[in-house]
Amino acid sequence: MNKKHIQTEKTISDFGDQWSRYQDNQGWYGSTELFRDIITPLLDAQSLQDKVVADIGSGTGRIVAMLLEAGVKHVYAIEPSEEAFRVLVKNIELMKRPNDVTPIQARGEQWKLKQPLDYVFSIGVIHHIPDPAPVVNTIYQALKPGGYFFMWLYGFEGNEIYLGIVEPLRKFTSQLPHVVLRAVVELLYWLLFVYRFICKVIPLWFHEYITNVFWLLSPQKRRLVIYDQLNPAYAKYYRKNEAIRLLKDAGFINVKIHHRHGYSWSVIGQKPNVTSR
Repeated sequence: MNKKHIQTEKTISDFGDQWSRYQDNQGWYGSTELFRDIITPLLDAQSLQDKVVADIGSGTGRIVAMLLEAGVKHVYAIEPSEEAFRVLVKNIELMKRPNDVTPIQARGEQWKLKQPLDYVFSIGVIHHIPDPAPVVNTIYQALKPGGYFFMWLYGFEGNEIYLGIVEPLRKFTSQLPHVVLRAVVELLYWLLFVYRFICKVIPLWFHEYITNVFWLLSPQKRRLVIYDQLNPAYAKYYRKNEAIRLLKDAGFINVKIHHRHGYSWSVIGQKPNVTSR
């Protein structure tokens, strides 16, 4: 097995374990307000009314529920991990419109539908895939002519200091058993608590994100976000040109990008109405 394959298998396993432990999507973490924050200004939730869409890397179904709340007609929920898929199916049954969701256990490059899609979403997933090009190509093929692919990615720009701390730390924490990693998360959470208090007096680096995004989450979900940063075996922080090129190389046109809160990328591209490439 090559390095990318090993990283992919380990990352799928990491998230399978993570989502089997953190199963709910309550509060702002799973809200339509957060969904609108992610897609704005590239996409208006009103444009999703009665659309047929897919969500790549559905995990526990957080984005699936958001899409249903936005008014989509049907969601195909794609999730590769067996453990996470079981949680996804259980959570779908609890949603307001469970019959409007089709869960599919498959990798991002290994699913195929007879019905062409209006939109495909991948929020917080592509940056965990060592070789994303086959996934984006599959998404392209699944869309109807004129359809859209929206993705949200970790950004390199704006995170340089953060990466200098987290990337070396992840090499260690991604190998830790769950109980030890939780202890590390708890320590970092309280350090962030102190950091936020200081930011009220001195506007230190990253204070806007901590105040306007991170602290809107419940304490439980703040800990989950920290856990999510330290747990996976693979995470790539995309430069702006890399994010744009990923879609253009697959054939997408009208690619637009937004630097969300100065630390991540929201990106949208359209499949041409003429399907020849």
